[in-house]
This record gives sequence, structure tokens and C-alpha cells, in this order.
Amino acid sequence: MPTDVLLPQWGMGMNDGLVVRWIKSEGDRVETGEPLVEIEAAKVTGEVESPAAGTLVRIGASEGTTIATGARLAIVLAPGESDADLPPETAPGPVAGTPRQVTPVARRVAGELGVDVETISGTGPGGRVTESDVRKAAAEGPAAAPSSVPVKEAVKLTGLHAAVARNMTLSWQAPVVTLNARVDITDLAAIQAEKTREWRPHRIRAQFQDLALVAVARALKEHPKANAHLIGDEVRLLDEINIGVAVALPEGLIVPVIHNADRKTPLEMAQAVRDLATRSKNGELTVEDMTRGTFTVTNLGAYGVEHFSPLLNPPEVGILAIGRAEQRPAVHEGEICIRTIVHLSLTFDHRAWDGAPAGAFLRAVTGLVSKPSWITELE
Repeated sequence: MPTDVLLPQWGMGMNDGLVVRWIKSEGDRVETGEPLVEIEAAKVTGEVESPAAGTLVRIGASEGTTIATGARLAIVLAPGESDADLPPETAPGPVAGTPRQVTPVARRVAGELGVDVETISGTGPGGRVTESDVRKAAAEGPAAAPSSVPVKEAVKLTGLHAAVARNMTLSWQAPVVTLNARVDITDLAAIQAEKTREWRPHRIRAQFQDLALVAVARALKEHPKANAHLIGDEVRLLDEINIGVAVALPEGLIVPVIHNADRKTPLEMAQAVRDLATRSKNGELTVEDMTRGTFTVTNLGAYGVEHFSPLLNPPEVGILAIGRAEQRPAVHEGEICIRTIVHLSLTFDHRAWDGAPAGAFLRAVTGLVSKPSWITELE
């Protein structure tokens, strides 16, 4: 049976992709897993591999075409099959509202400058939108909109911002519950200072998030219901612990992934976080960086946010939010003293697991960060 080659979704912020270059041509023999085409998506450039062995036919998305996630790129005929076995011709699924072609550089610059490429008349070959077209449109500014209130600026949701908006709408439709915990991390703060001294040769200053991620990874191993995907009516407990770390960029929110997080020492975890953050800001993430996440951690502590209710990253069933750590008066061993306190919030999909196991998972995380002597044994 002929096999469709579809555009996959690489991460939360991807709803479409630009066909940059076909590595294979129509009529070529291909093997399962062999790269077929290079795609540029939101903050990621990667290759789509052949889902089957056979002959590549009916390439429906030419180079420079923007198509929707899940759309057909081409078809692979199995050995012994012919054109007579092909399904009826269909369009490749260009992104609605984006019929014109846009160069990859122009698309990136448009995202940086907040310019809607749909409003630009391209001056490149065949009307293609170029970088200079985008910069010219940005310099001219948006047309004035009729309104009873003066408009200072109108920013259309495009690119990564639009993709994140769509995905967050889907996330909000899930029946979620958020559990909150107030945690004394005074002892962990002392270990954090100790790790900063130890890691000085690596030029890394230990952060609470680094050690919290290590604790989350251990808790996920102990509570497999948290490390799962909900696909349709099936909850899939996963065999890898891959923690997504939310990163805020000017273009929107992305969630690169730390793979095999349960196997990392605190230093390795800190190095992985710094590496992902740097490559996220430089636009150097790979497809592997954006896929196979099993659980997400998001942190707004640096912005002074005390606690908040995060949105799920489907198909994951849980996400942990880290708030601001601060010193407060607290009762410790029967006496009032100054302790370092942080709020942790767990949002979970109530279709996949109930309040009791979710509460047990959050209790495991808080226990690990409030009594952190186990961390010193990891390095």
C-alpha cells in the first residue's frame, strides 16, 4: 500500500514548515529512515525521513512552499506497486492565508520585527518575499486602523506567536487541575551555593532550577503516571524521561527538551540547560532538541512571579511551574526564623491521572528539594 510522507510536528510551536530543499527526487529509490527533504519550521531546521522503503513519487510541495503540519509532502510506493495504486491527486496543504513564497531569511526577520508576511508584496523572483521586502515593510509601519481610541501599535499574531496561541488554546480545552505547594528550600540553597563554588572551573553558576530539574527527573522515575502521553483515549506510560524546559523568546515560547534527564548529574543538567538556552536564542536548535518530551518545567521566578498555573504541553499530562524563591519568616524546629521559600505548582490532565497520584508526585518533588542531602551523592 502506498505510504504518505507527512510533515511532522517538531515541538509545541510548529504548525507549518517551509520546504527548503528536496534531498531526493521523484523516481528515486529510498529506504526507511533515509532523509528526503529539508524543512525550516519555527526555530528548527530538520530533515523529514522516509517512513517506508520503495520509490518516491508525487512530490506535491515544491521548494519554497509553506505547508501545514500533517500535510502530505510526497508518497512512497512499495516494491511491486505502480502509479495505478496511487490515491487521487490532492493538494499538498499550503498554509491557509500564506499563498505567496517567503525566503527563510525573510521569514526569520519578519518574526523578529513583528511584520506579517501576508501583507507584503514580494519583489523577488516569481513574487517571492525577500529580506529587503520585510525590512522595507517594517520601516513603513502598519497602516492606521479606524478606531475610536488612538492605536499606538497593532501586532498581528503570526509565526511562532500564532502557533503558540493555537496550541495553548488546545491545551486550555483539556480538563486540568493545578496543585500548589509552599516549600522550604533553605538547605537546597546552601547546596546551590556549594555547587556554584564547585562548578567555577566550568564557568557555571548553580541555579535553583538546575537542582529542581534533577529532583523532578528522580520523582518522574518513581511516579510513572506523571511521565506519560495522552493519545486519544489511551494513556501511554513512557520509557524515557525527557524534560522540556520552557524558554521565552521575543518571537514566543518554545520548549526544548533535555533527553534522558534521569541519567544526568546536577552539573550535566546545568550544562544542558545553558546549552539549550543559548542555542534557542541563536536559532540553532535541531529537531531532536524539540521532540520526544515527556514532562515540562516552566520557571517565572526571575520575573518576580510568586506562583502561577501553567498550561499543559500536549500530549504530556503534567507540567511543573517554579515561582520566585525568597527569604521569609517561617516556623522551623519550633522557632520563628528566616527561611528560603519557593512555590511549586503542578498542572495535570485529569483524564490521565487523578488528584491523589498527582498529589503524591508533587509531594515527592517537594520532599526531594526540601531535604536535598541526596544531591551531594550524585557527583
